[in-house]
Amino acid sequence: MSQPQAVSNRFAAGWTRFVRGWPTALLRQWPLLLVLACVAAGVGLVFELHWKRGAMMIGGATGLAGLLRLVLPEETAGLLVVRSKFWDVATTGAAGLAMVVLALLVPPL
Repeated sequence: MSQPQAVSNRFAAGWTRFVRGWPTALLRQWPLLLVLACVAAGVGLVFELHWKRGAMMIGGATGLAGLLRLVLPEETAGLLVVRSKFWDVATTGAAGLAMVVLALLVPPL
C-alpha cells in the first residue's frame, strides 16, 4: 500500500516545482517571446485588412529573430537556437528579407 502513496508524493512534489518555476522559465525565453509578439501584431494587421503592413511586420519579426540570434549568446537566445549560428541567421534573415520585399512589390488591391 505504500507504493501508490510514494508515487503520489513524487508527482505532487514535481507538480509544485513546475508551478513555481514556469514563470522564470518563460521569461528566460524573452527573445522568442519578443519575436512571437511581433508576429502576432503582424497577424492582427492582416486580420484588419492591412495585409501589406502585416506581411512587412511578420517579415520584420523574422528578420528580428535572425538579428537576435546573431548578437545574443546561445544561452540567452534560448529556443531561437536551432542549427549553427550561421545557418540560423542566414535562413531567418533571408526569409524575413524575402517577405518584406515581396510585400513591397505586390501592388495594392
